[in-house]
Amino acid sequence: MLKQTIGHKLSQISLPLYTELPSIDLYMDQVIDQINQYLTPLTNTTITKSMINSYVKKGLVDRPIKKRYSRDHIATILVVSILKQILSLDTVADAIKIALTLNPIPQAYDQFIKVFNDELKNLDHDHASAKQYQSIAIQSLLYN
Repeated sequence: MLKQTIGHKLSQISLPLYTELPSIDLYMDQVIDQINQYLTPLTNTTITKSMINSYVKKGLVDRPIKKRYSRDHIATILVVSILKQILSLDTVADAIKIALTLNPIPQAYDQFIKVFNDELKNLDHDHASAKQYQSIAIQSLLYN
């Protein structure tokens, strides 16, 4: 029953496309609220002020302008927060650099979100085989 509940909950989640993110600049506390409404149901973790500050210090996220975060900031913070669950921050930084050489933030973000949302919809925790779990674990290790 627990597997059904987790699989069902995850299949109900949908991350926002770029145009669905707030169009006005937000302060740190507002950004945290925005990110956590999506992150917490997925990962059972929350983002904190110190985590966002760390992303900025490491160059993963651009510095806020006058302590306000734009739609680009929010998109980047959400992607970093998701990917850091399975990848090192250095690998996340490399992935973002590659994505941004191909497309500007709105398109790169939407591409990631569409793939992520498709995977959420197609998720079948209730019937996944041992081989599928092994494949997922191996891919996570190899791409980390």
